[in-house]
Amino acid sequence: MKIDRLLSIIVYLLNHELVSARVLAERFNVTVRTIQRDLESIDLAGIPIISIQGPNGGYGIMENFKIDRQLVSLDDLYYIITSLQSVSETISDEKIDGTLEKVMNLLPPREHSFLTERNEKLSIDFSMLGGDPGQQESFRLAKEAVDTERLLEFGYTNNKLENKSRIVEPHTIAFKWRSWYLYAWCLEKKDYRLFRISRIRNPRILSQRFRRRDLSFDEYMAKQTDYVKTVELKLRFDPSMRSMVEEYYSEKDRCIEPDGSLTVNAAMPADGWMYGFILSYGEYVTVLEPEDVREEIRRIAAQIAKKY
Repeated sequence: MKIDRLLSIIVYLLNHELVSARVLAERFNVTVRTIQRDLESIDLAGIPIISIQGPNGGYGIMENFKIDRQLVSLDDLYYIITSLQSVSETISDEKIDGTLEKVMNLLPPREHSFLTERNEKLSIDFSMLGGDPGQQESFRLAKEAVDTERLLEFGYTNNKLENKSRIVEPHTIAFKWRSWYLYAWCLEKKDYRLFRISRIRNPRILSQRFRRRDLSFDEYMAKQTDYVKTVELKLRFDPSMRSMVEEYYSEKDRCIEPDGSLTVNAAMPADGWMYGFILSYGEYVTVLEPEDVREEIRRIAAQIAKKY
């Protein structure tokens, strides 16, 4: 789109003193004449474009119009770029890739080595959160349905491992409890629901549009409806789990007991994921409260023992 190209040209010129029309044309894959028209549009919009003739000339933005780079330090740009790269690897969104490229252009060419040096000291990889290609495609279609405000149809496996077909009005993509969720109005249940994207199968965007409803995702979570019921857990971890507990739970949620074990208070969604999470610690964790969760863990453990 032309507006995206104009914005990209502005960002590029902000980071270069003078650039020839030929270089800009090659960079943005358009003709020199198109670049000249774009520069005229930018100038008419109030951003003063200067033109200097000669072998070392070119186009640029008037120096006293440029933003003071002190407003955004190199460290600021590094953290912005690193965060965008991590999110891009997770959800594979072309718009985020475009944003990342624009922010990268804010980094002066002479400072690119700074970014490389910092990457050697801090590396963030969220790609595992994106799941397999099927999950990424479900995420992409769900996000597209949210953006275009169209109904979304898909197969879904609920907490009881039942497979059902759903048609929803998709409102929000949310990252919660270490997973991606779709917040939507379910036409069948005539109520708001949270759908874990990893459980969505064969999503299909329908042609019918919808009008967004009033209850926002944050308001919905604040109400804590029955569907997103959370359980207040009290867990005791073996002393050998201390480093892992300190990694996942804040200081206010954990307590070191005299024997070295750790007691943790945690709220989790009441579904199969919660039991799988607890069981993943094996004999190194004990559920202290509530009693019904203790009983369910005991039942599951007994069923596992029968298989061996």
